[in-house]
Amino acid sequence: MNPAPGPAPRAVPATLILHQEGVIAVIALIGLALRDEGVAAGLAARGSVAAALLEGCGVAAAAFAVLWLARAILAPLRELEAWQRGMVAGWSAADVAAVAVFSGLAEEALVRAVLQPALGLLPAAAIFALLHVVPDRRLWLWPVIALGLGAVLGWLFARSGYPAAAAAHVVLNALSLTRLRVGAAA
Repeated sequence: MNPAPGPAPRAVPATLILHQEGVIAVIALIGLALRDEGVAAGLAARGSVAAALLEGCGVAAAAFAVLWLARAILAPLRELEAWQRGMVAGWSAADVAAVAVFSGLAEEALVRAVLQPALGLLPAAAIFALLHVVPDRRLWLWPVIALGLGAVLGWLFARSGYPAAAAAHVVLNALSLTRLRVGAAA
């Protein structure tokens, strides 16, 4: 498996991503606070919280499996993963956990709980894809994958609420980042 041609990515400090996600979380909390229903209503489950969390974990496991299988047939996905491994080089397990949790919670709060009710599922999924654009055209597949996952997470949010979408995002990030970290260390 060859990495994407051109300059290899430099490792990105997890703290940089955590700061970015902190900004996203603050914007999301402000957006939720400005809504008539308030923060708690925007982050509520539709039904049982336990069922929503379980459903989110199941969706994450399925998405991870599909992506894992797809890399066998999609060379651009293998190239993207090689590039992403360079990004997480040197991360600790704590870095992986922190980025997985904070990015999943913050991005779902902003994109699903704030933007999706105002704009609709597909426009929110498109914004989610834009959050994953990298200024390197060789990595065009990342926002495409994010668009598809954004639609799935949006459907999950509409069906079961924020806890389901956030759980799916956190678990998928944790599985993916762990796999990338292990690959970077090998």
